[in-house]
Amino acid sequence: MEDLNDEIRLKDVILKLIYFKDILFAKSILICSIALVFGVFGVVYSFLKPPTYKADLTFVIDESQEPNAVGAMAAGLASQFGFNIGGSSNGTFSQSNIEELILSKRVVQAAILEEGDINGKNDLLINHYLEFKNFHQSWLADGKEIINFSIKRENFSFEHDSILMIVYDVLTNNNISTNVGDESSIVSISCKSENEVFSKLLVESLAKNLESYYTKFQTAKTESTLQLLSYRADSVLTELKNAEYKYASHKDSNFGVQRAKGLLEEIRLKRDVEILNIMYGEIIKNLELSKFTLLNNKPLLNIIDSPSLPLEEKKLSKKLSLILFSIVGGFFAVLYIIIRQLIRDEMA
Repeated sequence: MEDLNDEIRLKDVILKLIYFKDILFAKSILICSIALVFGVFGVVYSFLKPPTYKADLTFVIDESQEPNAVGAMAAGLASQFGFNIGGSSNGTFSQSNIEELILSKRVVQAAILEEGDINGKNDLLINHYLEFKNFHQSWLADGKEIINFSIKRENFSFEHDSILMIVYDVLTNNNISTNVGDESSIVSISCKSENEVFSKLLVESLAKNLESYYTKFQTAKTESTLQLLSYRADSVLTELKNAEYKYASHKDSNFGVQRAKGLLEEIRLKRDVEILNIMYGEIIKNLELSKFTLLNNKPLLNIIDSPSLPLEEKKLSKKLSLILFSIVGGFFAVLYIIIRQLIRDEMA
């Protein structure tokens, strides 16, 4: 009985397919007409859609911070005074998360708030973007005031922050892309937009701000130690000058007088001067070594290839638009005819 039911079901399916095939064949002219109309819309769309320009920038990050003799010496000397001059690399900026760092709000928003010259006009990249995306014209048409970002970041209003966030979302979702090699340390940043100069300037600004943030993060501890050492050097130098002055004054006031009390005070003052001299010498040595370590440990973003104008123009092919839109139109036509026929059969 089960085999008979399966055979009946299979037979019903086959008959149903033949039934719809005949219906679709009878409506083939309608389907082709709808597909053709969609294809024409596709060609028109390819004409109206502005071309895009893609800028690519590739780089490699040099973070060679392996311990060396000088670095080890500096660390050892600084540790005597309770300082840590850093010099070790961590995995914060490893290849696994460099892409997310490039697309982070901190880097992207800083990049679009950089200045750039487009068509002879020097302005912030975000102002250029809002202009060629017709935001300015739209605001003027609605009687609204144009929101300009050429003010200090701390003076941004709620509207500034909202627009900045919208532009960030649009750029990271539609315009900016990154790629990190699986076996190599080469990183690429790409930007495509309707303005080729904007595409070029944005990838360059992204690379610049990435390097700035990367360097600042990696050297923060060393720079902090450098500031402490500089402050300590000034403090010890002041104490040394005071001690030398007291020692010299004591020698002058007790010149030719051989008293045990006076000699004892002179020994103490001389000892203070010698100790402070040694301390000052060691701090200066640490200070110079920490400066060298800071320079040696600054990671460099080495540009391999940077975009140059004119960029390659990418425009939607008319032939491809015709084919794709025709296929989509034919699919919707077939789907509509089948659903309509099913409804009619159920209502009959």
